[in-house]
Parts: sequence; structure tokens; C-alpha cells
Amino acid sequence: MKRFALLLALILAAVLLAGYSSSSLASNVGGQLQQDPLSLPSGYNPASEEDGSSYLPDTQYNEYGQTVYAGATPIPLDPIDMPTPTPRPSLTFSYGAVMADRLGLAFEAPVGWYVDTTAADAIVLTDPVAYDNVNATLTIRILPVDSDYKLADVKTEVRNMLSEIGQYNYSEWTTTDLASRTLLKKDGYYANYRGELYDGTIVRGRVMVALLDGNKVISVHMSAPGWFNESYMNVVSHMRDTLQMIK
Repeated sequence: MKRFALLLALILAAVLLAGYSSSSLASNVGGQLQQDPLSLPSGYNPASEEDGSSYLPDTQYNEYGQTVYAGATPIPLDPIDMPTPTPRPSLTFSYGAVMADRLGLAFEAPVGWYVDTTAADAIVLTDPVAYDNVNATLTIRILPVDSDYKLADVKTEVRNMLSEIGQYNYSEWTTTDLASRTLLKKDGYYANYRGELYDGTIVRGRVMVALLDGNKVISVHMSAPGWFNESYMNVVSHMRDTLQMIK
């Protein structure tokens, strides 16, 4: 009887160990645990991801999109439901000048990114390196608007862009509330988003729109692999800090 009980215990232990190993292997890609980035809760303010009134090129964010302050420990929004993070190494970029002559813009972006200027009203930069099968893209566009276009219409434009981006390819889609933000020293609004593709891949991004002089609006859209949100938000920060009109 004792031998039977011992044999039964050994069998149960083997089954549990096999299940744990299978689960661990299924969630490990490239030697790094895949844990779901923080979902964006209702009413979440994207400004909570930032430090101060402007982006800084050396600003750091954790895997939840929260600003990491020197000498301080970030506090999770929901420490009960939040999984224990397994940080991935941050991406670092060298920056170089980009001239968008058709748009009359100049800024700095990561060296080595593909630059597409075939569209008359936009410039698209793409990171040639994919993470989780996602290539980050940064799109800057300038469009004419009616003379009666107001700042309130910028809010509508941000919401429309988010709706258009999220209506395809995503099984889950969450956006933050809008927050005010200047671009080229002009007033505007922006919001962040988090989407889950049908294969489970997490994509995070940011949409910014500002009203320019001369009946024009400028829009910025960064889309990036969700696990590296902090690194790509630094790209947006650097772009915004160096963006200027050249004509």
C-alpha cells in the first residue's frame, strides 16, 4: 500500500512538472519571458507617462509606459493585478538629421531607419529591425484644413485617427484619454493606444495632432512593438525636441 501511494505521488509530480515546463516554454521567445504589457485602464491619462511639460531625449520609461525617475521606484497602477515584470533590454539609437523638404520640416531620427518620402504630404520612417515581428514606424503628415478649423477640431482628428488605426487587425484595442501637447510650439492634443493583434502580439503607439498657422495641421503617429514601448517613446521625444520648420 505504501509503495502504491509513493508511486502515485511520483506520477502526479511528473505530470505537474511536465505541465509547468510546457507552459514555460510556450511563453519564452528568444530567451525572454513574454508577459503582457500593462493594459490601459479606463480614464488613464497619457501625461502620467511623462516627466514635466516636455519630452526629454534621455527620458526613460518602464515596460508599463511609466516614467522612470532617477532615485525613485515607479509605483504600478494596479499592483494586485499586475504581473511581475521581466524587463527586456532597452533599445538605444544614434540620431541623425532628417530633411522632409516637401513638408518643410527637419528633425532627428534614428540612423539606419528607412525613410519614405514618396507621399507628397507625409514622411514615413521605419525601423528595419523587427521585434516580435513588428517593425516600428514613425509617420509625420501635414494637411491643409478649412479656415474655420479650430483647436477643438484637433481633438476630433486625434479620435478619428485612433479609430481608423484600431478598426483593423486588432482583437483588443484600448486608448487613453486625450491630453494637451504642443508641437512646433503650436497647441494640440495626443493620446496613446494599446492593441493586441489576433496572434497575441502587443502593439503600442501614440497619435499627436497640432494646429499650425496657415490653415494646416501636423500629425505624428508612432507605432511600435509593445514590449519596447519605452525605447520608441524616446524616439518620439527626440523627434519632437528637434522638430523645426525649414521654410
